[in-house]
Amino acid sequence: MNAVAKSAGLAAFVLALAAWPAQAEKADRERPVNIESDTLRVDDANKAAVYEGNVVLTQGTLFMTADRLEVRQDDRGFTSSEAHGVGKPVYFRQKQESKDQYIEGTAGRIEYDAAHDIVKLIGSARVRRGDEEVRGNLIVYDAKTETYRAVGTTKENGAGRVRAVIKPKQGGTPAKGDAKP
Repeated sequence: MNAVAKSAGLAAFVLALAAWPAQAEKADRERPVNIESDTLRVDDANKAAVYEGNVVLTQGTLFMTADRLEVRQDDRGFTSSEAHGVGKPVYFRQKQESKDQYIEGTAGRIEYDAAHDIVKLIGSARVRRGDEEVRGNLIVYDAKTETYRAVGTTKENGAGRVRAVIKPKQGGTPAKGDAKP
């Protein structure tokens, strides 16, 4: 995998994270991707790159840390990526478009599938925007439809629930039928 292909693959992964909230900082997509790690292995024949050890990825306001980042490209140019946390979660943070507010999240692993434009946060997943937060064992974001779902249970652990904290809008009036104090 040449440097341009690697950069395009990583940019696709970053774009998926940038798309996580529909209001992510749009200017980030035009910024260069910077990656630091302790080691890098590139397999040109299989179109794969693996960054390991204290991985730090930045692109504009997007900041991500992981222990391992794997990037693969298929014959059609689509990229799939996995960021892994070993002993600590994968972390990302990005500024929202036209707001002085950030989206941040953590998970044991974050996967991106460019062919389907889907981001998965797996294992103790958490996404927070201001005072609002969603937690679950799995959070899946579909960038094409701008929808997400959260799952609290898995076949492996058999337990858990989704937790959402939603801040009420200020100045709103109760809808007809809403409970009154």
